[in-house]
Amino acid sequence: MKTAEQIARFIESELLDRPAANADPLASGMLDSLAIEVLIGWVEEEFGISLSHKDVIAENFASVGSLSAVVDAKRQEATGQSVTTTT
Repeated sequence: MKTAEQIARFIESELLDRPAANADPLASGMLDSLAIEVLIGWVEEEFGISLSHKDVIAENFASVGSLSAVVDAKRQEATGQSVTTTT
């Protein structure tokens, strides 16, 4: 499963009260700050990465695609290997 798909599924199943109806929940502003904190914790645990304060910026959480790009870059940095694409 692609990184973006995993992130979107987690958001849909764990962080939203209602389905996103084919909208990007991050781009649509559907998550509050507490949900973003939960998402950060899940991303770090699920993908075995650590997000620094430099990574936790609005641009990186503007969409599922932008977050998955950061996750994939961090995973590649940690392993030195290519990871599943974000699209």
